[in-house]
Amino acid sequence: MIPRYLLNFDLSQMETEYCDYLIIGGGVAGLFAALKAASWGKVILLAKSTLEECNTSYAQGGIASVVKEDDSPSVHYEDTMEAGVGICNPDAVKVLVEEGVSRVRELIEIGVSFDRENSNYSLGREGAHSRDRILHVGDSTGKAIQDALMGSTRSTENITIEEKVFVMDLLTHDNRCVGGLVYNEEKGTVKAYLAKGVVMATGGIGQLFDRTTNSVIATGDGLAMAYRAGAEVMDLEFFQFHPTVFYPPGEKAFLISEAVRGAGGILRNEEEEQFMIQYHPLADLGPRDIVTRAMMSVLKKTRTEKIYLDLRHLGKNYIKKRFPNIYSTLKEYHIDVARDLIPVVPAAHYTMGGIKTDLFGGTSIPGLFAAGEVACTGIHGANRLASNSLLEGLVFGERAVIGANRYIEEFSPHLKGIEISYFDQRNSSRERPDISRLEKSLKKLMFEKVGIIRYKESLEEALDFIKQNSAYLTFSFNEIKGYELQNMMLAARLTARAALLREESRGGHYRQDFPSVQKKWRGHLVFTLSQEREEEVKWLGTSW
Repeated sequence: MIPRYLLNFDLSQMETEYCDYLIIGGGVAGLFAALKAASWGKVILLAKSTLEECNTSYAQGGIASVVKEDDSPSVHYEDTMEAGVGICNPDAVKVLVEEGVSRVRELIEIGVSFDRENSNYSLGREGAHSRDRILHVGDSTGKAIQDALMGSTRSTENITIEEKVFVMDLLTHDNRCVGGLVYNEEKGTVKAYLAKGVVMATGGIGQLFDRTTNSVIATGDGLAMAYRAGAEVMDLEFFQFHPTVFYPPGEKAFLISEAVRGAGGILRNEEEEQFMIQYHPLADLGPRDIVTRAMMSVLKKTRTEKIYLDLRHLGKNYIKKRFPNIYSTLKEYHIDVARDLIPVVPAAHYTMGGIKTDLFGGTSIPGLFAAGEVACTGIHGANRLASNSLLEGLVFGERAVIGANRYIEEFSPHLKGIEISYFDQRNSSRERPDISRLEKSLKKLMFEKVGIIRYKESLEEALDFIKQNSAYLTFSFNEIKGYELQNMMLAARLTARAALLREESRGGHYRQDFPSVQKKWRGHLVFTLSQEREEEVKWLGTSW
């Protein structure tokens, strides 16, 4: 049984703060949402760590947008739909590619200086794009965007930013979302934040896997708390693994941007042969799921542990100028990109699924809106087109706030005098788990059994492990690592369950026992909890 809340509480006995808009998450979607909401009311933005620590800051490649005359939103639309393998929401994609052009201009207005060649923007190309349309700032585009948004947010009136606080659960009253329960580990206190509209922008679930490019904060908290509150979640079987990650043993994975292959980087096997031409017409710039599986196939055939990325022909001066962060990081590991091959392996990168939303961030819970990687509008379908994620954060960060503002104007939520309490039997008699050991076991299991290549037995093994440890979902923790573990176990279960149910291969979901795309599976699996706390699964077919 999945509990409604992670702790017992009585709202009347808690310190409470009020606002018009509560933004949960401080990446591109959360910050942009906060900036837009500030003109309509009081905004409180809650960040799990510092604002600097988020997936946005780690985004290297760039942001996709129509800039050149030989490009257009319609071409960007077609590329996105093609990458999504038949299940993208066309309305959402249309919004993304059309409104994205204006949102990128706003980034430029607040100080993001994208690279130029003379007077023109320097545009890159990444996998499955048919045009050069990737705006970038060296190989630290996400950081440049994050820095600009942080500066604007911190200097805007009506926005209060609270960092290093952990949102445990969403508060609901009369089937509407009215705020969140927030734990401050340093102070050892839990505080209630009540809001007329709540925007979830907590990012993805990449830390479910032991080899990942994701920030340490990406533990699925937003997905889990929304699911516990009764929100619909969708497409969780579709997870994107990035093909090229430098992974020195015992240290954090370091992403080698797809823009490197867009600039001419070549994948080679142990014999230094270029192999991708055998797997896709676009060779090294094929869709990420195809490149990743091709790499795994080569590793299996050659019985080796790594693939090599070759940049030697690009020249040191070009690499140093175009990819300064990658160049300097590899240099720390004594790799000279002009002389040495770069060892790379695939790693967990991005989830296409999340909290199901409409085109204005609205979820199945009135008052709750979502944007960014935590949300699922259907833009990405089964496989995200490279560099569409930062764009999505901007476009739908704004739209989520527009949706929240419309909701507030229509329903005029009253927050004063709300009574919410929750007292449930907590599992505190069981021996406290070794959180670190259990988390490592879960992450290793997820990468091996629910990772790049899946099959029925592997998925059932993962679900059995989660079931064996399900008592910890109701364990009474009093620390963030414990709450994160509960969220990760819940997100892992949903991911493995969705992957087991979908008996086909499509995009980021590959079943070795069902290796082809099946027309009957052209749609979406949607999970939710009933009022009785039982899991319900429904099938949402496509109407296009």
